[in-house]
Amino acid sequence: MQTQIGKALLNPLNKINDYGFNINMRMKGFHLFLLLFIVITSCHNQSKTNNYSITLDISGEIEGKVYLVKRDFGKWVNIDSSNIRKGLIIMDGEITEPEFCYLKFGQQYVGIFLESGDIVFSADADSLDKGSISGSRTQDELDFFETSILSITNDLDDLYKQYRGILKTDNKDSLKYIMELIDYKDKERLDATIDYVYKNNKSIVSAYLAMSNNYYLDLHELDSLTNNFDYSIKDSKYVKSLVERVKNLKKVSIGSTYTDFIMDDTSGNSMQLSSIIGSNYLLIDFWASWCGPCRRENPNIVSIYKDYHHKGFDILGVSLDTDKKKWIDAIIKDDLSWMHVSDLKGWNSKAGQLYAVNAIPHSIILDRDGMIIAKNLNGDELRKKVSELLD
Repeated sequence: MQTQIGKALLNPLNKINDYGFNINMRMKGFHLFLLLFIVITSCHNQSKTNNYSITLDISGEIEGKVYLVKRDFGKWVNIDSSNIRKGLIIMDGEITEPEFCYLKFGQQYVGIFLESGDIVFSADADSLDKGSISGSRTQDELDFFETSILSITNDLDDLYKQYRGILKTDNKDSLKYIMELIDYKDKERLDATIDYVYKNNKSIVSAYLAMSNNYYLDLHELDSLTNNFDYSIKDSKYVKSLVERVKNLKKVSIGSTYTDFIMDDTSGNSMQLSSIIGSNYLLIDFWASWCGPCRRENPNIVSIYKDYHHKGFDILGVSLDTDKKKWIDAIIKDDLSWMHVSDLKGWNSKAGQLYAVNAIPHSIILDRDGMIIAKNLNGDELRKKVSELLD
């Protein structure tokens, strides 16, 4: 089990995420660092379509539109919208199974489990994140769980505030210390979450929590957690997604042979992974110009490359950028003098999907035969591994 403060995650539950804004779930401070991954949200498996309605009872002045949205394969999808006006706002539709969605007010997001029936969201306009939801039993269960770990998430809130303050000072010793505290506390949160999931294996909320936390777990842990779910929810979107995630991870686990791909380099020329395998050990580094943890790790990778390239160590940078100029500018600024490719599709990167990447930085080391011999090493651990191979 691993914690990952130094990751940009494909996950809309992150307090600090790849989009650069905060997403407020109804439980303040429910941190899942984030992210990508694909957040596929669902609940009870139902064989027929059911109707839902959401009544928004907002008091106070608020303008614009409210949107009902969800995350689907790394993208925001609009489900419904309504002009905001005084009094009651009603949105309705059909749903086949409960699904975790968001009410979007401007740049503020409030998490809500959507399911069949009449759901009411009541809030003051100046404190939407503190509103109340009634009419969703699935939401009630999620609230119960979040309340059970409230002391942990409150502690994490305080630590993250300190972390953001220290980032502005560039005090490396203090930053390292606060990151260690966050890792310790986040592991406590994760342990409580996984314990709940194991003990409530018939619950769709458990499947949702498992899916939201899957990138914190290694293959063995995730496989065990997925297999523990009761047959009654095996056909839910969450469990199906977990099964698919395990399947994909097994394809790129340590000891597996690389999966080939073709992608354009910075000049627009096609590069095939198989064409650079054979003579040297190869680090495949998944990163992006917008990823803070990636940029902070780059000086370490540059140092290792300078020390070991002449001994038989190569790097292929695979960017999850969408803006070519920002990608190239970051390469130049960080002095990344190795090979680089990208299809500029962000989290929908073909290579990222092939290697089950839903958090960056993400690294894979291939031996000269193209076998995966290490994954997700950084800092001193990466240098130690390269030293073992080439010193």
